[in-house]
Amino acid sequence: MLTLNDIAFSNKDFWTGFIATSFPTAIDEETDMSLPEIMEESNLGNAMWWKHFTKYYDGVIEESDGYIDDPETFTCNLTLAQRLKIEFHPGDTVYFINDKQIGCTGGGYCIQIFPFSNLSKYLDIEKDNRIFLLLLPLTVIDAQETERASKMISNVLKEIFEENLCNRFAQSIVSGLIAE
Repeated sequence: MLTLNDIAFSNKDFWTGFIATSFPTAIDEETDMSLPEIMEESNLGNAMWWKHFTKYYDGVIEESDGYIDDPETFTCNLTLAQRLKIEFHPGDTVYFINDKQIGCTGGGYCIQIFPFSNLSKYLDIEKDNRIFLLLLPLTVIDAQETERASKMISNVLKEIFEENLCNRFAQSIVSGLIAE
């Protein structure tokens, strides 16, 4: 069971893998590249580290749609009444609140379940940008929030990546989370 101490921003391999797999609709509108393609082009992190972390093996997607019985799991309290659990499978990241599944980022993704503006309340409780990034895939961004959201995301990403990459990553993430 992972805690916040296990996923420090200094663990670039974790965050590269997480970001590359957690935003299935993120795209750079100028180049029409997906976020994983952009990150691969930027030569970030160690893809083998993420595969090892998620317990990926050849055939896992075909055998079980990318789900395993004993995934790496992160848990923390969001509020006194809400316990967040995130399971990291080879083919999906699955989110739970109080053991009820609320979203996932894999093939049958279920994202955009709560407004981006609500994300700040969890930051006020935890005072930790890691919670912000972990919950970000589940948000939906209203068109009028895109500039603010892009700036906030870019600023958090600067804790992990070089500044010149953060705006591009943030804009791609925002494009994938805009309300339709």
